[in-house]
Amino acid sequence: MESNLKGLLKIGEISKITSTAVSALRYYEEIGLLKPAWKSGAKYRYYKKDDIQLIVFIKKAQNIGFTLDEIKLILSERSSGKSPCPKVRDLAQRKITELREKIKDLKLIERDLKRYILNCCQEEDSKPHESNVCKMIDKVKI
Repeated sequence: MESNLKGLLKIGEISKITSTAVSALRYYEEIGLLKPAWKSGAKYRYYKKDDIQLIVFIKKAQNIGFTLDEIKLILSERSSGKSPCPKVRDLAQRKITELREKIKDLKLIERDLKRYILNCCQEEDSKPHESNVCKMIDKVKI
């Protein structure tokens, strides 16, 4: 079987080349993103050099906010012979919408925090024996 391993890389080598933890590579395999070219009887995983590009793609996609499930969808489009670009554009547009909502929510939190700081700084600090912990948080409406 050693002759079949020519050109294949062990999981540790792929890990170093791509700066990806071995545990992450195993997880990618577990969820179907990555498939070793061969596994030995001792469960050593061997990968093709082409898998380096796939792992780099996965990491780039994660860096711009795609989840592993979304990446799996994108790769599935490619595997079925379709261009994944329309799916990527659709997912990216949805992400932009989600980000705008999060930004809006974060701005509201920022505004509230500023108001609580301003109002609380005008009052005396809570004393350890009082029933409240901190007036600033105690005044938050839920």
